[in-house]
Amino acid sequence: MGRAVSDGGLSELECEHLYANSRSLYQIGRNRENHEFLPRGRLLSAVHCATMNWNSYLQRKTRDPAFLWRMVIWIIALGVVTGFLAQYWLQPQAAVKIDNGASRNEWHQIEQLAEQGEWGQVWWSIPERMLADLQHVGPTMLAVFAGCCWFAFLLQTLEVTRLRDQRLWLALAAVGLGALSVWPTLFLLLWQEVAWELNDSRELMPGLRYNILGVGLREELAKLCCLLPLMPFLLRQRNELVVLLVSACVGLGFAIEENIGYFSGSQGQAAIGRFLTANPFHMTLTGLIGLAVYRGLRYPRDWGPHALATFGLMVFAHGIYDAAISLPALADYSIATTIIFALVVYQFFHELRELRTTSNDTISLTATFLCGVSLVTSATFVYLSATLGSDAAFDTLFNGILSMSLMVYLFLREMPETLVHR
Repeated sequence: MGRAVSDGGLSELECEHLYANSRSLYQIGRNRENHEFLPRGRLLSAVHCATMNWNSYLQRKTRDPAFLWRMVIWIIALGVVTGFLAQYWLQPQAAVKIDNGASRNEWHQIEQLAEQGEWGQVWWSIPERMLADLQHVGPTMLAVFAGCCWFAFLLQTLEVTRLRDQRLWLALAAVGLGALSVWPTLFLLLWQEVAWELNDSRELMPGLRYNILGVGLREELAKLCCLLPLMPFLLRQRNELVVLLVSACVGLGFAIEENIGYFSGSQGQAAIGRFLTANPFHMTLTGLIGLAVYRGLRYPRDWGPHALATFGLMVFAHGIYDAAISLPALADYSIATTIIFALVVYQFFHELRELRTTSNDTISLTATFLCGVSLVTSATFVYLSATLGSDAAFDTLFNGILSMSLMVYLFLREMPETLVHR
């Protein structure tokens, strides 16, 4: 009697104490009617003990490295087997089968409006173009699924536990605003082409100019503009962890919408290969910018210049990341994409570690992170195997998997539940 249950469960003495308390509560009401105590209290205490033991089991298991790696291996293995089965049944061709001819015609019409200076019509024509991409069910479902996996990780990191929690609604609003930020991004793309004559180029210097002042600047500026409506609420919260993660939700919303476009045939397999890294890259970029802007607004004298420097640095990192992928002259330096990705992700996780010092999670944050990364990787492989074939799926995702593996290492190294010795 009183011996502790093995594997971290409740002791018999603790369960008996819970039973006695629940029994006495029910007897108070029953004694007034001279009714004999029914076994309802015993059932209540048994359920409570079982719940406590299950929570204790999850807390222990999801912090066990052996269990976590077995989980990852099983999810990846299931994805690979499902991918091969999808290839066998569907017999895909070596190309993503999406008819985007109508979308290209719509975009060409918008470009003509921009050349004519009809900027009002350009602005209101862009949403129709964005909605056209959503008609592709497969890519849309995959992008939303990947976004949900990352959103679950962000919600747990925010420690959201109930529907009325303001942090939940800030995060949801941030994802919506992030998806909406693709609208001004596309408008800025056309405006830069006409006003700045900033066009995509395969040559080194024009290509660098396009990717830094074009892609990097307009995307980060658009995401920041869509984050600003939430900044008064974030300033009122006075919680830098919330600021970092809500800002990351804006980046996640942008990435979900952008990921759908990665599967259009005009962008090719190289763009599809970026699908795995797009979510965490945009999350971390926008998270760091949002945190810097928040600090700049609260302490303008001390942090104002730092906010401007952080924004410029993230724009530069974003531009070089894209340039190393798209420019033939930088093909021999493609490892730069992985290095930039790692540096940005490392800084984000470093900030997260400093801000999230304690947690009472039943399921560890590490388990949620590893499960989400594994599910996204497996689901992407299955989809590409069904549309490209498994060999092409492996080739297309190779660099993305390498970057994701490095991101996993950095997460495990930096987070409080670390499985990697520093």
